[in-house]
Amino acid sequence: MIQYYQIVNLRLTLDNMRIKILVILLLTSFVGFASTPKDDTHENFRFGLEEFNQVLSYNTKNSTLLSSNEVLGKHFTQLEKKQSKYKKETQFVEHVFYYIHKKLLKNYEQYASINQTLATGAYDCVTATAVYALFLTELDIPYAVIETNYHIYVLVFPDTEKEILLETTDPLNGFIDNPAEIVKRKQLYAKSNLEVDENQVDLAWDVENNLKNTELIGVLLYNQSIKQYNLGNQTEAISLAIDALSYYSSARIKTYLGFISSNQTAFK
Repeated sequence: MIQYYQIVNLRLTLDNMRIKILVILLLTSFVGFASTPKDDTHENFRFGLEEFNQVLSYNTKNSTLLSSNEVLGKHFTQLEKKQSKYKKETQFVEHVFYYIHKKLLKNYEQYASINQTLATGAYDCVTATAVYALFLTELDIPYAVIETNYHIYVLVFPDTEKEILLETTDPLNGFIDNPAEIVKRKQLYAKSNLEVDENQVDLAWDVENNLKNTELIGVLLYNQSIKQYNLGNQTEAISLAIDALSYYSSARIKTYLGFISSNQTAFK
């Protein structure tokens, strides 16, 4: 059951996975990354209301935070009532997927913050994943969150015959339970790791990680740092990257932090 928390104010913003800067740079001397997940199996992931509020409270006053928790609690109560009525868990997960898109996720917006997601329904792949992670956690449904270079997605009932892939940015066809289609999607995400747009920095990343608990907070902060760097706010970008490392000590964030720290001029 969702409980209400009173969280002290912290700092945060967030956004998309790609670094769109007018310079191309290869940092081949930095730490390399594996192109496959570190583990063959997925540990049960937890990203409940306490973790969600750690992100939300960066730019939210306590009164607004409590109001948001109340709204989330009402949605959870609605879904909890429905849960026992479904004979198959997979059918209930499908209901949850479309319910959240109908009630909370309204339109895709690059660089949307988690605060915007709750206030207006604007979302990107990371904020949408955070919302789904919250509800799956509170509904006690096992899942995993997979991070790649430019995307993040959810696997429900991972490593089982009833595995489901949630493409959180696709409100119409994002619920994928066909095994063959799941394999195709995973291959597509892995392939996209090798693609670099003309106006992107290439930091020689090849990431496919199974996130663990608070590491999702780190990804949210990391993406907001990218947003601030692209806006020319280098000091804020560095601060957010440092905070991201406290939640997720990944080689990618360390490499990125080294890159933005060594550049005194930010490119938009």
